[in-house]
Amino acid sequence: MRIVDLQTPARLYAVTETESVYGGRSFSFAGTDITWGDFKPDAPVAETTTEGDAFVVQAADFICRSAAGMARGGRLNLKGFDWTIISLDEGADGAVRVRLERIHL
Repeated sequence: MRIVDLQTPARLYAVTETESVYGGRSFSFAGTDITWGDFKPDAPVAETTTEGDAFVVQAADFICRSAAGMARGGRLNLKGFDWTIISLDEGADGAVRVRLERIHL
């Protein structure tokens, strides 16, 4: 992967977990890093629930050089939108493909 292909900055938000004094757990997102990659969004798809509520699902690939700090369930903020990390896989050339998804109403 060439550096010139990495044109889109993304802020990484990692999931942090804390335990309450009563033994419960709470999860939050903490901004950790900015990474650069090649952002390839798919076309949005409109869907409806059995109750008739409509929503839009959009998937995307973010190709970058490293998955340091990224994990399934974390978030990337790209172009003003929060995307959930669905999966990560490394190609033979060392590039990392991060599969993203966002749902909006």
